[in-house]
Amino acid sequence: MVIRPCGAALGAFVDDVSLATLNAEVFKVLYKAFLQYRVLFFRDQSLSPEQHLALGKRFGELEPAHPFFPHLAQHDQVVIIETSPGNPPGESFWHTDMTWQAIPPKCSILHAQYVPPVGGDTLWCDMAAVFADLSNEEQNHLRTLNTIHALHAFEGSRYDAVDANGQSRVAQKSQAYPPIVRPMVTRHPETGDEVLFINEQFTRSVQEWEDAQSQALLDRLFAIARQDRFHVRLKWQAGTVAIWDNRVTQHFAVTDYGDQPRRLHRVTVQGLPD
Repeated sequence: MVIRPCGAALGAFVDDVSLATLNAEVFKVLYKAFLQYRVLFFRDQSLSPEQHLALGKRFGELEPAHPFFPHLAQHDQVVIIETSPGNPPGESFWHTDMTWQAIPPKCSILHAQYVPPVGGDTLWCDMAAVFADLSNEEQNHLRTLNTIHALHAFEGSRYDAVDANGQSRVAQKSQAYPPIVRPMVTRHPETGDEVLFINEQFTRSVQEWEDAQSQALLDRLFAIARQDRFHVRLKWQAGTVAIWDNRVTQHFAVTDYGDQPRRLHRVTVQGLPD
């Protein structure tokens, strides 16, 4: 197994390894790299749904079926992310997966089934590096703040639908996921790194701040996180796998490929209580 760092802030390619047949020693090395590089990329991987799920279980307990995303008929923990003719992707936002639930996921494993020849890249951002780049004064201030995370971004999206009574499917399901208050700055449970734990898609506001003041602060921090120096970018190929640490990164799917066929499978690993 060969590990090749590929981004200034985060990211590494892992070569000469089969994710379907990892032994314990190789997985131990891979897991250490996962913590160090935040996101790992693997080319030319053949993973059946069962092997994909088994790989996820090596990182921890798996998330149950996603409340909105489609999934494989026989494996509801394998999410399908798909574009097809007449079914283009929706608007994309920088986000950390599922921060609207009480305990966000630990990591995700995304496996490309087929992709367009051009376009559809994904970017990841190191939110520990973003926080470390701020002044000591601002770091101290942000440590005192809480934020509210919610499901609101899914309403009206391609994953929403309206029933016969005109009710949004997302709005109805959201009743089971009320807004969550969490610290703006968290600490990674394994590395100890402090993380600016906000994202454009699910962070709704700064708790107890007026809307304009809250949005101004969030917009300024989001703008910092959008700087290329904190990013790594992946060009997908069929068989590519990405495994990212959801506790310290956010990511962005570039939707520049229209409705060309594109399909990826995702397995997500649960986080642990603080």
